[in-house]
Amino acid sequence: MKEQNELPELTLEHLKEASKPGGPSTLTERTLLEPAAGMDGIVAPAKYASTRTDGATYVFEDRYMPLDEDGRVTVSGKPTKQGERRRVVLIDSRTSQSNRAEEYIVQAMEDEASVFAKMPRIKVTYTSEDEVGNPIERVAYDVTLPHRAFDAHIRIGEIDGRPASNYPEYIQARNATPANLNPLFKLSPVTVAFGAWDSTRNKNQLRLPSPYNGEIIGVTANQKEDAVVFRSGARIDPIEASITFTKDDAKNVADIIGSAISDKLKAKFKKEARSSIIGLGAIPPQAEGAVDGIAVSDIVRIHVLSFSMLRALHFGYGKEGDESIRVLIAAMILAAMAGSNTELNIRANCMLRESAAPSTVLDKRYGKSIELTPLTLEHAEELLKDAYEYAKEKTGLDWHGQTLEVTGNPLVIKNATAETDNE
Repeated sequence: MKEQNELPELTLEHLKEASKPGGPSTLTERTLLEPAAGMDGIVAPAKYASTRTDGATYVFEDRYMPLDEDGRVTVSGKPTKQGERRRVVLIDSRTSQSNRAEEYIVQAMEDEASVFAKMPRIKVTYTSEDEVGNPIERVAYDVTLPHRAFDAHIRIGEIDGRPASNYPEYIQARNATPANLNPLFKLSPVTVAFGAWDSTRNKNQLRLPSPYNGEIIGVTANQKEDAVVFRSGARIDPIEASITFTKDDAKNVADIIGSAISDKLKAKFKKEARSSIIGLGAIPPQAEGAVDGIAVSDIVRIHVLSFSMLRALHFGYGKEGDESIRVLIAAMILAAMAGSNTELNIRANCMLRESAAPSTVLDKRYGKSIELTPLTLEHAEELLKDAYEYAKEKTGLDWHGQTLEVTGNPLVIKNATAETDNE
């Protein structure tokens, strides 16, 4: 692997080449991570509900991992040894990695220090009141809504006093096709960049696969079995270790609590009168608690940007114009990726750090590739700025924070609860 200062930087010319037929297929970034506590620390991977267990569990699978001459996982462009099968655990999924990139976009929009601040967006606003009549406003953008521009929060809301689903510009956006995505791109660029599926329609269901893919996997320290750590921490009550209510007292306490806890918990507390249900009393540590973590020998974060997928998208601007929009979308994804890389805030008990600089490789076709300098946030934001100016020159694109304002349907708030459907 070359020294980083000998490697070329990713340039706008690279993205222009990749936006044209026959250009590079992918850009891949691989980063070695490790537990922030050190190699003797454990990490908490993502949990998934499973019918094979009593509750949540981790996802284990076999992967062929590239190794160095010492048998350790490597992220260099050309591994010393051929890949060998290793048992791995999924620490962060593709969907979750996309969510982290989207969170950076929202932060950049709010900070107004990026091209993202000028990017068109769809905004859904819900207004309601708290228990004592104070106004509450809740806002969500297409960037973070699960189905982006096609999300139900938008579809059942109102725009300028009419149902959003009947709003002309929104209808045009939903009727867009890969042959001309311009109506959707004008309204919600992030939907085109990160993909979505308009799955609730009877026909004209637009499916846009995301050209961006990412995940974090860990090679398990125990390769013979899925050795999961089960335990739960203690809770100390500074007033009394044990608090026991009578059924009558429990009903009185539940009435005092009012809406401070969910109706489901309130009913359970009235029925069982256990103080732990409402968070009173001490709880001793348990060695047979919930899944708590796992030891890993190596952790790899993998990000892939598919230029091939981008080249399948058209916007009605002709050859050069469409290519410039693809360049802009690629730069959007790379800036969001670089932004999400700056914060390894995965989840509770999953504190990670980078153990080496990323390896960034641009596919040059026919088995050839070039390794690039790791993409910093500052460089990625400059690329995004240049890409926007290039698209503006070729298409007349004009981003100035255009916002499609959607009034959220009040029935959503009226019938909302923090409890999930499967609880």
